Amino acid sequence: MRTNDQTDYATYKEIMGELLGPIQAVDLDVDTLKRLYESKLVYLENLRVKCFYEINANCQSHFDVDDYELILHAVKETNRHLCEIVLIAITGNLKNRKIS
Repeated sequence: MRTNDQTDYATYKEIMGELLGPIQAVDLDVDTLKRLYESKLVYLENLRVKCFYEINANCQSHFDVDDYELILHAVKETNRHLCEIVLIAITGNLKNRKIS
C-alpha cells in the first residue's frame, strides 16, 4: 500500500464522524453554504470511488464495506442538506421579489 493511500485513509478516519453531519452555517450566506455542500459532495464522490476500487482490488486495503456504506450514507445526507439550502434560497428570493 502506498503512503498516500494510508494518508487518505487516516484523513477519512479522522473526519468520518463529521461526514454525516451538516456543515456549521454560523455567519455564512446561503450561496457560500451551497458551495461548501457541493465541495463536500465532490470530496465524498472521490472518496466513494477510491473506497470502491480498494475494497474490490486484489491488494490489501484499509477500507471495507462498512466504510463504503458510511460514505454512501454521507452522500445521501449531504444531498438532503443541499436540497434544503436550495429551497431556503428559492424561498428567500421569492419573498424578496416584488410583484409589479
